[in-house]
Amino acid sequence: MIDLTDGGAGDKILTMRYFRKKFAAFPVYEWLEIGILLCLTGGFLDAYTYVTRGGVFANAQTGNLILLAIGLAGGNGLAALRYLVPVLLFFAGVFLSELFLRLGRKTRSDFRGHGVVLISEICVLVAVGFLPASVPDMLVNALVSFAAAVQFDNFRRLEGKPFATAFCTGNLRAATEHVFRGAVEKEKDAWRTACKYLVVILAFLAGVVAGYFASRALGGYAALLAAAVLLIVLALILSGYAVRKRRIRIHRLTADDVPAAQALIWESFSRFVAPAFDAEGVENFRRFLYDVSLSEEHEFYGVFAGGMLKAALVAKKDGTHIAAFFTKNGEQRRGYGGRLMRWYLANAGADEVTVRASPSGAPAYARLGFTATDGETRRDGMVFVPMQYKKSNQKENEYGK
Repeated sequence: MIDLTDGGAGDKILTMRYFRKKFAAFPVYEWLEIGILLCLTGGFLDAYTYVTRGGVFANAQTGNLILLAIGLAGGNGLAALRYLVPVLLFFAGVFLSELFLRLGRKTRSDFRGHGVVLISEICVLVAVGFLPASVPDMLVNALVSFAAAVQFDNFRRLEGKPFATAFCTGNLRAATEHVFRGAVEKEKDAWRTACKYLVVILAFLAGVVAGYFASRALGGYAALLAAAVLLIVLALILSGYAVRKRRIRIHRLTADDVPAAQALIWESFSRFVAPAFDAEGVENFRRFLYDVSLSEEHEFYGVFAGGMLKAALVAKKDGTHIAAFFTKNGEQRRGYGGRLMRWYLANAGADEVTVRASPSGAPAYARLGFTATDGETRRDGMVFVPMQYKKSNQKENEYGK
């Protein structure tokens, strides 16, 4: 017998559990690990251009604009124009990045939306690494700014939260905000989010230090190190893309999957249902969803596509009542919710299953075989339509065809 609490087998199980939770909750390109590598690269490139190419920043366009304005004010117009070139290429990089993102959204492909951008950035940095010192700094800085721009624009979220890979100001503000929420407003997840922001800030600073010493030691070739880090990021993106193409799985969720399901339900509820509730109703639902005793009487179910949680359902353990049923934002009308609900109804132990459907969601429940038992109802700040599903009725309908 293997002792799973110690040794290599236990480590492997913990690792698999960790990444399964990651895949269920976030796309690979939002992972903290990806954010660390990208911020490391962002800091590295700033140090690289500053040390090797005339004191210009690759990422910090605010700094370049300030230096441009100071140069113009001091009467050094032509010399100051070197700061304008990276700004213009940064603009071009963001514009091109938006085209790739649009293509990725239309084809529902993480690879086209993020992988292609990484490949283009890697190619640019490899080319920069082999450019001789005689090449004008203005051209090199423009190319690096272009690479930094496509990275900055393509990777904007850190496990569901906005962040930036190119500079620290926004990340520092967000870290401070979440420290306040944790210390003053006692939000339990705020400290964890603040730590994530602080980690990527430290990664950026580490990248600056690494870029400084690498540029002093290797000169222009140091850009190849940044390209190597991005190759690792690309490999992770490709692995995530491959996983997402795997088959759909539906099953009862484990304790490790429940936080991802709660986050999915709360995000979708906040967008589509909460506007119809008053403040009391929203708070009542939040308390229910995050109640520590919820799992004692209820069970969570989910549908996964490529390891990512697409829809979640919360029901009483006896199968008589569905307490919550939501599809992930952006994944509606792709069949995930319908497959999950049909699977649940087929496997529920009770003959009759009730639900309090939101008025906007009632037609979808009707298509799945539910019938309204009363009109629109308001109670405890919530508005809903009581509905019921009877297995016996469904069988009668089938026999009557």
